[in-house]
Amino acid sequence: MRPRDAFKVLTIAILGALPAAAAWADGAVYAMTNALGNNEVKVYHRAANGNLNLVQTIATGGGGSGLQLAGVDSLGSAGSVQLDPDHRLLFAVNTESTAENNGGGAYNTDCQQGTITSFRVGDDGNLTFADRVFSGGLFPNSLAVRERHHDNDGKGHDEDGDKRGDLLYVLNAGGPEVPICHLTPNTANTPNITGFKVDRAGHMNPIDSTQSIDPGAAVGSGENCSAASAAGFSTLTGAPAVDFQCGLNPPSFPRSPAQVRFTPNGDQLVVTVKGTNTIYVFRVDGDGTIDADDAPTITQAPGAALPSFFGFTFDKKGHLLVTELFGSATSIPAGGKGALSSFTITKNGQLQPISSHVGDGGTAACWIALEPITGRFAYVANNLSASISSYTVGNNGLLTLLNGVAASGSGPNDLAVASEGGNAWLYVVDAGTGTVGAFHINGDGSLTTIAGGGGLPAGRSAQGLAAF
Repeated sequence: MRPRDAFKVLTIAILGALPAAAAWADGAVYAMTNALGNNEVKVYHRAANGNLNLVQTIATGGGGSGLQLAGVDSLGSAGSVQLDPDHRLLFAVNTESTAENNGGGAYNTDCQQGTITSFRVGDDGNLTFADRVFSGGLFPNSLAVRERHHDNDGKGHDEDGDKRGDLLYVLNAGGPEVPICHLTPNTANTPNITGFKVDRAGHMNPIDSTQSIDPGAAVGSGENCSAASAAGFSTLTGAPAVDFQCGLNPPSFPRSPAQVRFTPNGDQLVVTVKGTNTIYVFRVDGDGTIDADDAPTITQAPGAALPSFFGFTFDKKGHLLVTELFGSATSIPAGGKGALSSFTITKNGQLQPISSHVGDGGTAACWIALEPITGRFAYVANNLSASISSYTVGNNGLLTLLNGVAASGSGPNDLAVASEGGNAWLYVVDAGTGTVGAFHINGDGSLTTIAGGGGLPAGRSAQGLAAF
C-alpha cells in the first residue's frame, strides 16, 4: 500500500472511531425575544458544566407579539420554540403582531396571519435561516415536532427511505370574536392546529391538515368576558375592559389554547385549552394528517370550567403530566393554587387520572420540564409567584411535591432541560429580567444555580426556550 493510501485509510479509521456527538458543541440553549416587528432567537453555547455564553443573535424574519397582555407571559403558551428529535432543525413562532398593549396604547386587532420560521442547526449549535411560512391562523403560540415515520427499529425515514423528515404542527391561538377579523376574507379566525411536513433542509410544506379548537363562549362567567366588554369590542372603540380583555387577537391568556405536543409514540397529538379547562387528543394517521371526520377525544376537568390546564410533558413511561394554572380553585384569580396532575392516555385518547391537583403553593403554575436522565423529577414554573417547584415522579406516574420553592426567578415562564456525561441542567426564561436562568439538577432533585445568559428584553415579551 502506498504511503498516501495508508494515510488516507488511517485518517478514515480514526474519524470513524470518533463518537457521533464529537463534532457537536457541548450543547446549546435557544431563547426567543418575541419582539414586536423583529423577532429574534438568542443562541447560547452550553459548556460541559452547563454554564451559558451568548454566541449568536439571529432574526426569524417575522415579528413577535411584543408586550400584549402580560410582560412576563406575552404568548400565554408553552412550546413556542422547538428542536427536532435529532437537533438538526429549530422552529419558532412569529405572531406577526403590529400593535401592542403599552400602558393603554394600541392593541393587536390587525388579523394578520402568523408565520413559522425554521433554522438549520450547525455542528457548533449556531443557526442558519431555512424557511418561513404562514401558520394557517392567527397568533401561533406553540409547536410540536416529530420524525415523520416510525419503524420497528425506532428510526424515522422519509418516504424515499432516507433518514429524516419531520412532521410539524402549530397551535394557532388567535380569536375568537375579533370583530374586525370577520371582515377579512379567508382568515382563520378561531383557534386551530395546522400540520406541515419538513424536509431535511428545513423547508415546511402544508399537508392540508387543520383542526379547529373551541376556546369556549366569549361571554359568560369565570374566565369569560362580561356582556359589556364584548359589546365594547364589537365596536372597536375605547380601551379594553379589565375583565381579561375579551375579544382581542390574541384572546386573553386565561382563555386561549396553551400547548400542542405529540405523545411519545407520535400516534396522537395533545392540546390543552385553558378557557374550557379541556384536553384534546387527536389521532394522527400514518401520513401525518388528522382525519377531518375523526373527532378528537375531549376531556374536561370536573366542576366549573376555570382556566387550569396549561403546559404538559410526558414522563419516561408515557404518562401525561399537566400543569394547572389555578389548580382546583373555584374562582380566579387565585393565589397559591398552582398544581400538577398526571394521567394515562389510552389508545382511544381517553384520560385516566393518576394524581389530581397536587398543589405546589405557587401562583400561575404554567410550564413543566422533566429531569432528562432518570425522569424521576419534574419542575414547574410559577409565573406570578416567581418560583420553580419540584416534584418526584413515580414509575406509575404518581406525583409527590418535593419542594414548593426549589428555585426562584423573575417572571419565570418556559423551561428546558439538557444532559451530558451524567449531568443534567434546567433552564428557564426569566422574562422579568430578560435573562435565561440556569441550574444544575442534583441527584436528589434539588437545584444549584449556575451561570445563565442575558440579552433578552426585560419585562416585555421574552418567551420560548429549547436546549440540548
